[in-house]
Amino acid sequence: MKRDLLRLADLGDGGIVDILDRSAFYARVRGKADHPRPLAGHAIALLFDKPSTRTRLSLEVATVELGGHPIIVTPDSTQMSRGEPTEDTARVLGRMVSAVTYRTNTTARFEAMARACRAPVLNALTDDAHPMQVLADLHTTREARGRLDGLRICWVGDASNVARSWIEAAGLLKLDMTLATPPAFAPPLPEVDEARARGARITVTTDAREAAKDADVLLTDVWVSMGQEAERDYRISALSPYRITQELVSLASREVVVLHCLPAHRGEEIDADVLEGPRSFVWDAVESRLHTSKALLEWAALGPGFGPPPFAVGRGGAAG
Repeated sequence: MKRDLLRLADLGDGGIVDILDRSAFYARVRGKADHPRPLAGHAIALLFDKPSTRTRLSLEVATVELGGHPIIVTPDSTQMSRGEPTEDTARVLGRMVSAVTYRTNTTARFEAMARACRAPVLNALTDDAHPMQVLADLHTTREARGRLDGLRICWVGDASNVARSWIEAAGLLKLDMTLATPPAFAPPLPEVDEARARGARITVTTDAREAAKDADVLLTDVWVSMGQEAERDYRISALSPYRITQELVSLASREVVVLHCLPAHRGEEIDADVLEGPRSFVWDAVESRLHTSKALLEWAALGPGFGPPPFAVGRGGAAG
């Protein structure tokens, strides 16, 4: 089967570690003559239903540096803006490109794209998951601390799509993770239970100070994500006790890694002096996105179904 990526579990057993190892390799060889070019001769569609800065740039540059040709696709530039079904767009893309990265709202829409497209489809963000961001966070953490095993992960604030992918990663890697969040913003219990069943130690609490004690990694995300603007006042009021401040950082490990997926709203979910402070690895994580994007694109390239689509005449169906 072709290698679609909706969730981190789609990487298979040991897949996260394999991606992180390959990301470290790409970090070492960037700009060198022996940098692999597994996408040479391949076009990659980067499809965005929602705005993007870091994900778009990292995927675009990664495709170029791997020898491929990135094609940016937005709804406004296609017939999707006039109501063409996702499945029809997917069939077109599958006839034209070797792989698709897709940022959209719902898991259902991503799954519709993946089902109908015969090229691999990689999740560049949905409302439920952001595996690309978490792979970059994991790469950054491992580079900063030298390991992932035994580290205490602390998420502070809204249990967003990034937090939910972190919970999944905790299960796959058997990590110790605490989430400090108001009850209304807590992660879905089935996802927590799934991670625990895989061997993670997951704690959900309302006490940010207690959660941050001796943490090796402190993470947060914006309080008002795309599409939540109407809830802004309510969300800021409810989440105000969950800001990452210098006081919170002082409770964590002396070598704590502070991460934020960006864009950041200084003075809301994180204070400016923390974001720009000595324990912030936020900007390192931005660069990590490039290396992990390369590893993911290569992962798709090495699987079945990747490559210039063969010439075929027929009714097509879902494989078209």
